[in-house]
Amino acid sequence: MRTSLLRLAPLLAGFAALSACDQPKFRDKGDAATPAAEAPAAAGAPAARVIPTRAEAVPAVPAWAAAHMGKPLRAQFPKTGVCKGNTDVVDVRFTGQPSGVQILGWGWDVPKAARVSRVVLVDVGMKIVGAGEGGAPRPDVPTALPEISDPNAGWTAVTQAAGPLDAYGVVGDGDAVCALGHIEF
Repeated sequence: MRTSLLRLAPLLAGFAALSACDQPKFRDKGDAATPAAEAPAAAGAPAARVIPTRAEAVPAVPAWAAAHMGKPLRAQFPKTGVCKGNTDVVDVRFTGQPSGVQILGWGWDVPKAARVSRVVLVDVGMKIVGAGEGGAPRPDVPTALPEISDPNAGWTAVTQAAGPLDAYGVVGDGDAVCALGHIEF
């Protein structure tokens, strides 16, 4: 029995540490008994972003992407490329028929030292459900990452899908993709 308890000691210590993490955080100033979650919002705190809505149909995907829609990502792009990038935000919600969203991000093809010019969006089943193109102004990217020299490393993509999506840059000779991030909406 003593041996069993000795084996459990590290596990019990871990549980104790985890439970300590779940304790409410308290403010540094004012009433020490008020959890930070209950504290009033700080003056000047940014408001939640409101996604603009347009009462029109979601734009069509670019012509080059039409043949890829609904197909598995790896069947269309079997190779893996190297890039840097991000999927930033749902920029516009379209409420017409068909409805959908426009998503913004940025991408950089590392081996070519060039912006990503094509983007595909995939659903949780890794099926291509949207697409877009690079070349959008993003002067903030080279400011933050000097190795990225193009101030137009941004991309926009559209989809009729809803829910979690992953964005991939189409790189290489058009047969490779690289991950550009994940978004849920």
